[in-house]
Amino acid sequence: MHTLHLHWFVPSPLAVAAEAWALTSSIELHAQRNPSSEAQFEALASGQVDAVVTAIDNVMDWNLRAGPQDLRVIAQLERTTPLTLVGRRDLAALEDLRGATLLVDAPRNGFVVALRAMLAERDITSDAYALEMVGGVKERFDALVAGRGDATLLGPPFDVMAFEAGLSRLASVQALYPEFPGQGLVVSARQLHRLRPALSSWLAELDRARQHMGADPDAARQALAREGFPAPAVEAMLSTTPVSLCPDRVGVELLITQRRKAGLPGADTTYEQLVETSVLPRG
Repeated sequence: MHTLHLHWFVPSPLAVAAEAWALTSSIELHAQRNPSSEAQFEALASGQVDAVVTAIDNVMDWNLRAGPQDLRVIAQLERTTPLTLVGRRDLAALEDLRGATLLVDAPRNGFVVALRAMLAERDITSDAYALEMVGGVKERFDALVAGRGDATLLGPPFDVMAFEAGLSRLASVQALYPEFPGQGLVVSARQLHRLRPALSSWLAELDRARQHMGADPDAARQALAREGFPAPAVEAMLSTTPVSLCPDRVGVELLITQRRKAGLPGADTTYEQLVETSVLPRG
């Protein structure tokens, strides 16, 4: 049996489905929730974990830091990551964010890049708002509900929970950027030889789960519901089932363009420099 240690923000729907359908018999998976992308990078750089499930954009920034500098996206586990910009109940539109404090995971990598790009497209420059680092999606939700900031990007199930708490929907990343890609599985290239048997087995199991989810969405719905996800979040997760585990070129290139619009370093990278597909199941 192979062993794989990883971090993620919330359990991947594909992984939940694979476990529910007993498709993971060849993998001993040690997965834990992490509080931020900074914690993910530190865990990867130190060798504490083998891989992380994270926003693909993170790799562009992480590879500029002191550390491995060889991180690669080896699979895309969601078609897209549903992201809604949620704000105080008295806010109504993106234009209301001039002078706002935006709660983020990190100031220059991850989902914040999409937020910074959408604001830049409305001539709201980076000096017109403040960014406060609070951590991953759960941490951002908690901080927003507690009144520590004015707006943040949230995904399922926290966006639904925010609306139930009376907060406002300001914008949808998917409505503005239909090709926005979902989270990827990221590893260090120099570790691929050691990890290849475990990663190949796990990705094959996730691919079988992907096919099952497409063929029997009701069973997948029940599996996700048993994990405690509310019904609206379950539907959002099912809608993100990827058509392939191969990172989408159009989506990755959108992230590069957004990084360029936001004026952030790392925008000179390419799909080929970010993505490694040799571990993906064939056929």
